[in-house]
Amino acid sequence: MSAEGALPSAAAPRRLASIAAAALVACGLGTACERGLEGHVLLARIAPDRKHVAAARLTRCDPGWCETMWLGETLESAQRVSPGPPQNERCSEIVWTRDGSRVAFLVNGAQLRLYDAATGKPAGLIDLVPRDSDPTTRIARGLTFSDNGAALTFDDCPRDRSGCRPGMVGLR
Repeated sequence: MSAEGALPSAAAPRRLASIAAAALVACGLGTACERGLEGHVLLARIAPDRKHVAAARLTRCDPGWCETMWLGETLESAQRVSPGPPQNERCSEIVWTRDGSRVAFLVNGAQLRLYDAATGKPAGLIDLVPRDSDPTTRIARGLTFSDNGAALTFDDCPRDRSGCRPGMVGLR
């Protein structure tokens, strides 16, 4: 994955379980230290036009920690765009159209969520890995928008072995 568009402070995506476990070991349950994890940026990408940023952040939910998706002109001014209460969601990739008008979050390695960068409103929801397949066996990764933003390519991969195949979806 290219470092282009990545925020300097954003490390590679980390699993929520390891972050929460580290917080409990270092801080103890319910302390100010653990509460300080709220809003921690797990993954962030700046739009190619440098006008917006998209991020996945750590958010307190019941029971424990969840990931939520955010969009704005800066990390500090970003607004939450993920729908409803988070339910075991993990954002593994964020990718922008070349013109920075739309952003896509890959959720749980299977679902693509598109948002309009200017308004923060949903612009589409696409299951890259069919819902009828076992989500533990396949995963999408390596998202890339076409130059004009009309299509998105990805790798459709088995989770437990090699053998990815190309995938592509058309977008409005």
